[in-house]
Amino acid sequence: MENNKFDLNKISRESIFKVPENYFENLPMQIQAKTSGKAKVIPLVSWSMKRTWASLAACSIIVILAYFTWMPKQDALSNEALSEVQNKEIVNYLIQEDVSQSDIAEHFEDEEVKLSNDSELLDYLKLNDKDIIQSIDLENLEEDI
Repeated sequence: MENNKFDLNKISRESIFKVPENYFENLPMQIQAKTSGKAKVIPLVSWSMKRTWASLAACSIIVILAYFTWMPKQDALSNEALSEVQNKEIVNYLIQEDVSQSDIAEHFEDEEVKLSNDSELLDYLKLNDKDIIQSIDLENLEEDI
């Protein structure tokens, strides 16, 4: 085999690369010229009116659905619930709300109550003579006032 040893001392020491004239003197000015221009700003979040309105609509739908989902249900009052209320309180409430007898009669017409005479009506309403007399006394009191 041949001798593949390489002697570094035999290699010439001249530089094979050449630097342009005044390169290192002009380099800071060139870098500053390239970087001093306006920097391009890329927004992280882009806001648009379309996106804003869509978000508002979605939030509104969620609120409406939540309201109707968790809204307390109001059931019709049963006879047991009204049995604890005194007749005077009911009459005072109807007077305060300005509910007339014709309004109550219309309600019964809507319910299609077909009663042929007054006694059937009194039986249907479960009224006795004492309640009727008390109601008449209340009406007289109101007229006197």
